[in-house]
Amino acid sequence: MKRYRPQILLLLGAAITMGSTGWELARMHPETAYLVEPWSIRGFESIHGSITFTIGALIFITGLLTSLEFALTPMYSRGIAALMAVGAIGMTLLYGGDERSFGGGVVGLIFAFVGGYIVSKALRPYIPDLPSMARAAINLGILIVASAILYVAFFGTSRSAEPWVWVSVVAILALGLAVTGTHAELSANRMLMFMTVWGGMAIAVSAAASRMNLLAAQLEQSGVAGQYKDTQVTSGYFIALFGMLIAFVGAVSLWASRRDVIINRLRAERQRAAAEASAAEIQAALELAQQHQREARAGK
Repeated sequence: MKRYRPQILLLLGAAITMGSTGWELARMHPETAYLVEPWSIRGFESIHGSITFTIGALIFITGLLTSLEFALTPMYSRGIAALMAVGAIGMTLLYGGDERSFGGGVVGLIFAFVGGYIVSKALRPYIPDLPSMARAAINLGILIVASAILYVAFFGTSRSAEPWVWVSVVAILALGLAVTGTHAELSANRMLMFMTVWGGMAIAVSAAASRMNLLAAQLEQSGVAGQYKDTQVTSGYFIALFGMLIAFVGAVSLWASRRDVIINRLRAERQRAAAEASAAEIQAALELAQQHQREARAGK
């Protein structure tokens, strides 16, 4: 059971998040005596409940795929990571939203730097076999140049576009970080950690919108809405956040355990290679000594 604890935590957290839509997301304060109907909304009655369920389902499905042993194959691991990025973009396309401005300023610099870092990591294997200082200088130059180009061409100016465009940018950057990281076998695990953080943030910032949904439902039902200050998020919202926290702990634990396995395997392979090389040297020395003995006997 202990061996599968990370997988259990990951899937349990995603399931808790999906199940949270059966609870209240927002309600009026009891002090209002519930004069305005409806006085509460459950997750399945709200668009934000649907979004929460979809986030949980996406993490559950991709978490299940990541938990399987075949996910430790570099090709499959990268494929699962790409599936997560496509899922995030598809979810944004599904639920839509108004155009948003993005880019420029500090945010643009951060995204340009992340993009430059991904480019430098991707090109690192192709840098000539030079002294370590020279390789580090070349890598730093690639990072600076790529970041500058991305900032000037894309992220330096604030632009307005639909949410799926910006989610696509974020998903592509996250995918780049995941697949260019150390040990390609862990690409899916890294992307899964990014997804749980993103999912938790998306749920966390939905508090205000959930309260507005309740006021909109009241206005539609009775023609009058309660005051915004009299609404509050409640159990469903916090259960969803708790589920994402559990899923994140499981994702990190799974990544750490698999990283240790890979590191130990590589260490064992290096030790075996060193032992084989040492044995070959000893065998060559013995054969040379035997040859000298034969030549000495022949000389007598």
